[in-house]
Amino acid sequence: MRSPFPFALGLLALGALALDAAAAPPADEAPVTIEIEGRTATATTLLEAWSALSRHDRVNWPFAYVGAERTDSSTRQTQRRLRAELDGLALQARLQRQPALASGLDEWSRALATKAPGRIPGRVDPSWLMAHTRQMPALADLDRLGWCETPDWVEAWTPQGVTRLDWRPGMTTETLLEALPESARAQSEQLALVDPRGGIRRLGMAAWNRQSATLVPGSRVVLQLPLNGVSARWVDASLPDFLATRLPGDTCHTFTPDAASGATTATD
Repeated sequence: MRSPFPFALGLLALGALALDAAAAPPADEAPVTIEIEGRTATATTLLEAWSALSRHDRVNWPFAYVGAERTDSSTRQTQRRLRAELDGLALQARLQRQPALASGLDEWSRALATKAPGRIPGRVDPSWLMAHTRQMPALADLDRLGWCETPDWVEAWTPQGVTRLDWRPGMTTETLLEALPESARAQSEQLALVDPRGGIRRLGMAAWNRQSATLVPGSRVVLQLPLNGVSARWVDASLPDFLATRLPGDTCHTFTPDAASGATTATD
């Protein structure tokens, strides 16, 4: 009869992932494998895939991500509409003789021209997955997983364009706004804060509704557009959602999991 102790040790090993950040990948297209009782088996769950990757290098868990082609297609549709709406709003700004705003919106549109694959927003580190097993993505539904190196910037999307500022310890939305030119923030009353895991918070930034939140490296801050109309409000609502699907850094390590059902199983 199979001893229960190897299985228990396997569970303890997965639990250790929540505290241990040691991780590195095999080749990108190779199957992700795990070792069970001294034998190799193809990973069948996201936790097992993380376990395999984390045996070789240091996974940067706060900047870990997963992605899937099924979500990429809808994200690309949003991306195309955002660029079209921004082109129309830039034309509106020019007609209203607001050249700085028109130029800023053109810069937003260019920044959205990326063809880089995205990610599914949300936490996917082992400690969160083990506490929320029912919300764990199925490995078979994913096309990639990986992590980014911690960036050294925060990004501000203002009516005058897209700006990256050096991140500093203790940085907040308020100190970020103070570092921007007054002309870039004077007409906005709200902002959206997108954290590196894809969470979104909407905060007041005018004198009458000002709120402050801590910024971590890789945060993106989107200021409300100083334009009225359905198109501007749609961009205000949709751009943060799109940015939440972007990878949380510039230097990232992405791997393709092998979720084939014919995985090798260990035997006594």
